[in-house]
Amino acid sequence: MSETTVDIDTIVSDFEASVKDVLDQEKIDAAVATLRATRTSYPATGTVVGLIFYYRITVDITGTQHQFVGNAGGVGGLGGGGFWGDVYTDDIERLYRDTVSFQFNATPVYFNVNFFDGSSNLLGNIQAGGLAVLLGTGGGSGSWS
Repeated sequence: MSETTVDIDTIVSDFEASVKDVLDQEKIDAAVATLRATRTSYPATGTVVGLIFYYRITVDITGTQHQFVGNAGGVGGLGGGGFWGDVYTDDIERLYRDTVSFQFNATPVYFNVNFFDGSSNLLGNIQAGGLAVLLGTGGGSGSWS
């Protein structure tokens, strides 16, 4: 586990605010339960590039060949940089295999990406800090290779 930790209540609050108009309340409640319950973590690093309405995010699980690449729309500003933290999931193989979409939150304090399957079930998330100069929220499609 890395030394980057963010209060789970902050993660949950930002997640709920970001998806309230996108996901059904049942999916939001299930995702919040997963966010609060997941304990298995994997150190990770990544990059983010923001071009006002377009974002490109990469996440690399440390010590593996697995990389997530996602392209998103959203609301924010120009910026980017690197980040490091932990990917939280209770089934890493399912995360690699079934991720098709994601939602992100970029704040002055932390960077968070939530990974979803094709039925909008939360598979895992990364909680990170870093050198990224970016504010915004959004979502899009992506997968692990």
